[in-house]
Amino acid sequence: MLWGDKVGMDDVFGILASLLGGIGLFLLGMRLMTDGLTRAAGPALKSGLELATRSRIRGLLVGILITAIVQSSSAVTVAAIGFANAGLMNLVQSVWVIFGTNVGTTMTGWLVALVGVRIDVGALALPLVGLGMVGWLIAKNRPRSGGLGEAVAGFGAFFLGVGVLQAGFADLAPQVTILTEGLSGTGWEMPAFVLLGIVLTTLTQSSSAAIAIALTAGAGGTLTLEQAAATVVGTNIGTTSTALFAAIGATATAKRVAVMHISFNLLTGGVAFVLLPLLLALAIFLARGSTDTALVLAVFHTLFNVLGVILIWPLTPTLVKFLSHRFMPRHGEDMVLRHLDATLAEVPELAIKALAMELERMSKLIFAHGKAKLAGDPGPSNSLSDVMWLGDEIRGFVDRLNRGTLGPNAVDAISDMLRALQHLDELALAIGAFPPAPEEAVRGIAPTGFALLSRHAAQGCTLLDPFPLQDANARLQELADQSTDTYEAIKAALLRSAASGHAPIIEVEAALVYARAMRDLGQTARKAQKRLMPWRSAPLIGEGNDVQGQG
Repeated sequence: MLWGDKVGMDDVFGILASLLGGIGLFLLGMRLMTDGLTRAAGPALKSGLELATRSRIRGLLVGILITAIVQSSSAVTVAAIGFANAGLMNLVQSVWVIFGTNVGTTMTGWLVALVGVRIDVGALALPLVGLGMVGWLIAKNRPRSGGLGEAVAGFGAFFLGVGVLQAGFADLAPQVTILTEGLSGTGWEMPAFVLLGIVLTTLTQSSSAAIAIALTAGAGGTLTLEQAAATVVGTNIGTTSTALFAAIGATATAKRVAVMHISFNLLTGGVAFVLLPLLLALAIFLARGSTDTALVLAVFHTLFNVLGVILIWPLTPTLVKFLSHRFMPRHGEDMVLRHLDATLAEVPELAIKALAMELERMSKLIFAHGKAKLAGDPGPSNSLSDVMWLGDEIRGFVDRLNRGTLGPNAVDAISDMLRALQHLDELALAIGAFPPAPEEAVRGIAPTGFALLSRHAAQGCTLLDPFPLQDANARLQELADQSTDTYEAIKAALLRSAASGHAPIIEVEAALVYARAMRDLGQTARKAQKRLMPWRSAPLIGEGNDVQGQG
């Protein structure tokens, strides 16, 4: 029997149940900590990511700090991708935040090393769970206070998981020794434990949880120091699975960031594996010769991630330049979402900013068709049906958006942008049904008026700079008033001409239909702009944003 004669089946099931329960408590604790701390930190996290746009060093430090705070490199990675999709970060800035998340995620190892395996976790964990949930119940209607209570309960569940795993690994240690004896001396022992780390991280989708498992196993004697270190290296490589999954169906920006993330982790993991004995020796030296396995592993984990940053530093410009020309849409396939993907659905504020950018792009595409129709030109290569399909994709994204935690300003933003989308659809239909231009003789009745009305409509189909917002809205209203006055003047001139017998009534009516179509085309375009304008000008929409909708 694989487990030998030392334990019976009841013992086997007991050990497996303890391990499974401990992992579950880890994951539950990590989820509560991440969600709670993210809400408790509130606007500070968004401000931190905005700060990251100023330099590479700041991006790296922000990635380290925020990941250490929220205890989730995946959450910060998704937020960084969201900032990039929303145009608030470029590729260079976002990748340095990603590099920082790898260093920041080492905080989990330090928690296990300095707290989790050194104290009576039962005495600490259960009170934390109780106090945290009481705090959440009292303040659940106040996001920041309630989030702090949730985070405290998460810390309790996390440390409770440490205690359960310690007990499980203590019983498992003899069995692991039996299983690894066959690998000893074959050269496959360390690769096998690297693979174990990859599998653990892929299955749990949390490198933090996998690292905590590896450190707990090492501290309990289930794994030797070298085996646990190899497992930690595997967790760094395994966390790339999250980036791979997130990149499926994502925007080009998200795919580029995911490739940089994978490149960094593979480089870091590869170097750490090759230099494993040397790095472990250095970790023991930095830990002042400590025999505390968990502490040495925490130092080792931090050490090789910092080394990875140093190694990737000179390679980053070349990688960024290479990736900037990858994942480009193929010819004829530019009618795809550029700023929206599934990674943003759980970050509403970022999703709304990206939504405004996507609608701005759609507006430009439809406006180009409108101006071409007014000028009598063939128009862009993309068809109006393609552009309207893009609108359907945007609606699908809004349906998937997690709107459960939206504040009133965010609701206003979505409402206005859906109205803008409706106006853009109306505009596309109007362009498709635009009547032919009247005969030159009829247009000659009011030549200046027709030219002026066409210019007003074309100006409505030109995106205005939204800064300052008040001036932009005033300009839209001015265009609307001028267009109305010009149309009324054309109508009066045409009707006088028909009444006096200078022009056939049927031709006058066709010219009136054409003038009305120009007026309505410009009016619909201006309505779309008016709805979208405030959210184009807002850097990031959240609870504290003072931008108001158009009403």
